[in-house]
Amino acid sequence: MAFNFSDAWKSGNHIVDSAISLLPNLILAIIIFVILLIVASAIKRFVRHAAERHQRRQSLGILFGQIAQTTIVIVGFLIAFSVVAPSFHASDLIKMLGIGSVAIGFAFQNTCKTFWPASCCFMSRSASAT
Repeated sequence: MAFNFSDAWKSGNHIVDSAISLLPNLILAIIIFVILLIVASAIKRFVRHAAERHQRRQSLGILFGQIAQTTIVIVGFLIAFSVVAPSFHASDLIKMLGIGSVAIGFAFQNTCKTFWPASCCFMSRSASAT
């Protein structure tokens, strides 16, 4: 019984060629993501210092800084992913969620119910530690 490996060899060769052709896009995506990580940490630092400058609570500055950093990192990941896979769009991700977005919406609603009152408590507290 003789085995013909020519089809497997062609398929493997095609996979390797495809991977090599994606390397420039992958390197560019990594560079973009690293730049946006640096920007996110700088914005986080800026928000913290702005909160301290205006004599706001330090915990509030940390909270808003973390929110800004997380948002920029998520957007950066989506941008980097769209560089690697040009056919990917953020709207495709939203479409894929489908009915799952309803469950995410209910979970987010519950999170917001506790997040915003806690933020308001941080804002209304005095700056002195007791």
